[in-house]
Amino acid sequence: MKLLEWLKGEGQVQGFIRDLIFVAAVVGGISILSQVTLGVWTPMVAVESGSMYPNMKVGDIIVIQGASRTEVIPWDEGEAENYTTFNNPGNVILYRPYGKDKLTLADQAAHVLLRRPYPPDKATPVIHRAMRWVDEGEPMWEGGPAAPFAGYITKGDNNSEIDQNAGQLLGVVKESYFNDQMAKGLIEEVGNGTYLDHEFGYVFVRRGGETYVIFGINYLMPVHEDWVIGVARFRIPVVGYVRLLPNIIGNEMRELLS
Repeated sequence: MKLLEWLKGEGQVQGFIRDLIFVAAVVGGISILSQVTLGVWTPMVAVESGSMYPNMKVGDIIVIQGASRTEVIPWDEGEAENYTTFNNPGNVILYRPYGKDKLTLADQAAHVLLRRPYPPDKATPVIHRAMRWVDEGEPMWEGGPAAPFAGYITKGDNNSEIDQNAGQLLGVVKESYFNDQMAKGLIEEVGNGTYLDHEFGYVFVRRGGETYVIFGINYLMPVHEDWVIGVARFRIPVVGYVRLLPNIIGNEMRELLS
């Protein structure tokens, strides 16, 4: 009771604490509501690149419905059913590339304010269109390699290549390093013959008895259904710049100081 009476006081400290409680209650309420209605705690993401232009633009906020609350309709099915979203057939999905964990607000704040590198085993989710579903062993594109596991072939509307063909092999991994990391539990198999190094963020694939480091959006592997965070439902133009502004300012400051 004494605490409540103190909080009702007219001092600046009491007013500041009341404001914090109000903001926390609003944010918590929105999160709970979004979880109940959309199936995700954070239903909005800001577009950071032009890969989906002009259907999604840098600075747009995209509202996401959780994958557990809906189904994904790829381009080929959408085209057959005359189903379109964001001006093209099929659904746009938000996914974790290579199955990496999402960057948190704390990760981003440390990167901008303290100039710390992002954790190597985390990544910014990708928002691209699901083009088609492939089964394990099915070619990921015409004349391309077999899918190591079942999942979605994806592509940015403004990109010329599918994500699975947008990358490169960087080199062969020493077996001694690979085996040591596996023994330490630092390498996780994320799919048939594909691996994620949690210590350094490397992604490996095994091909023809060799292990290669790969680089790209989601190179040489489809998007596993467990990596899909949700489906894009609608966009709010420009508002996302509020979310992107700290990163933009931080990048400019680093350029000036470097």
